[in-house]
Amino acid sequence: MRWAALAVLAFAGCGPGHSAPEPHDRSQAALLAESRPTSPSSSLPRFEATEQVESVVSPGAHFRIHFTRSGPNAVKAADADGNGIPDAVDIVARTYDRVAAFYAGLGYLPPPEDSWLPGDFGGDGLFDVYLLDFAGRADGAFRTDGCQGAESQCSGHMLQENDFTGYSYRSYEEAVDTLASHEFFHAVQAAYHPNLGSVAVEGTAVWATERFAPALEDLEQFSSAYLDRPDRSLVVDPDGPGSFSYGSSLYFQFLSERFGDRLILSMWEESVRTPSVRWPALVDTVLRRDSGADFDRAFAEFAQWNMATGSHARPGQGYARGEGYAELTSSSKTFPVDEPSVRVAPASTRYFEVAGAQNISVSFQPTDDAETGALHLLVAVVGQDGTLQVTRADSPGALLAQVSAQGASRVLVAVVDGRHQGLGRYGRLCITDTATGSPCGGDAPSDGEDKDTGCQSAPGGWTWWLSWLVLAAGGYRPLRKRSHLEASR
Repeated sequence: MRWAALAVLAFAGCGPGHSAPEPHDRSQAALLAESRPTSPSSSLPRFEATEQVESVVSPGAHFRIHFTRSGPNAVKAADADGNGIPDAVDIVARTYDRVAAFYAGLGYLPPPEDSWLPGDFGGDGLFDVYLLDFAGRADGAFRTDGCQGAESQCSGHMLQENDFTGYSYRSYEEAVDTLASHEFFHAVQAAYHPNLGSVAVEGTAVWATERFAPALEDLEQFSSAYLDRPDRSLVVDPDGPGSFSYGSSLYFQFLSERFGDRLILSMWEESVRTPSVRWPALVDTVLRRDSGADFDRAFAEFAQWNMATGSHARPGQGYARGEGYAELTSSSKTFPVDEPSVRVAPASTRYFEVAGAQNISVSFQPTDDAETGALHLLVAVVGQDGTLQVTRADSPGALLAQVSAQGASRVLVAVVDGRHQGLGRYGRLCITDTATGSPCGGDAPSDGEDKDTGCQSAPGGWTWWLSWLVLAAGGYRPLRKRSHLEASR
């Protein structure tokens, strides 16, 4: 689904960020629908009592498409092939067949049929898609009707915008491809586990659209929602309908490219075997079992891939299509850098940027009471041609890296926390333009804040309390804004 307006205060970290696209919808895989939109008691959007609702079965006989020819929910009347069915409905029917076949080809279960449901379930066991006017507030939604198991085998139906008039899509076909691939993947998810949280649900749905049709650019659109705030914990779902959950698709794209598509499917399969386990632990289990890796090491590599996006993307240094993603947001600093209290949350990264120099030394010293495992220091020397040379230091203990950066266009420093649970940790970060084993010198930190950011060093600071305040509106998938790619056309 997609949502309209939203304002969210980030959970972890601080610092400036760019405005992110609004999400498509709220994840409703766990939201039970009270009735179908053909009922006058259904929540909006729904058909008017005066509208005559028709339905057709898709060519593959898996879907029933419900629509009306007149009234506020009417589809466009054009019927170029003269088969008596509006072309808009034919396009929807064919697209859902293609989407279902594609996900089946990746090994996913189909959504359970719905004839077992009591009351109005669309007339048969086919998956129902209702074409309705969302009036610009959203463009689609998956709603769950009921579950045959306690945490799996859930059936539902789809609501989809009837004509996409006034939306930013380049064509009706593009809109239907995007909505069908995203929303139907929510239906697929519900066959496994409807309650894995918004990051897993929305992140993998955007990833699924990217796999179905990379040219749709949905993942590219939402990449800024993550790359603007990499200091925010990936394993904490935002309160309300946050774009961050959609931007987290970048993480699942990384997993897919680095370890294969099968890993995402295995996560959903594992959720059926261990329904009480959170998705990050499921990923960790699958990585250990199938790839000889773990969540921590994979997340550190993910942090490195994110250094090469947008205009900084280079072949062989990360994502296959990274040039289409937003650019990473980092905090620009001047030598010498001494940040006495840098906070890093589980599954998050703090990025800093300095100019090139003949020698650069970097250290990160966790506070005395901090757990030191699963911490990583990445120092990336960016050449004039944009290529990255990355030096990495891993915990436990203090982290130290020394690099030669003469002639570099810039140097990126990343402090990475690869844990998939826990509280935020603090440490002292120092960066100098000299070759030294002690970048911080002998001076102890005396300040309680990150310089230039105002983030309090104690969990009881004002940003900790503000992180829980969220203003959210709507109940659907957030509307996608025009990207820098679309705007250039």
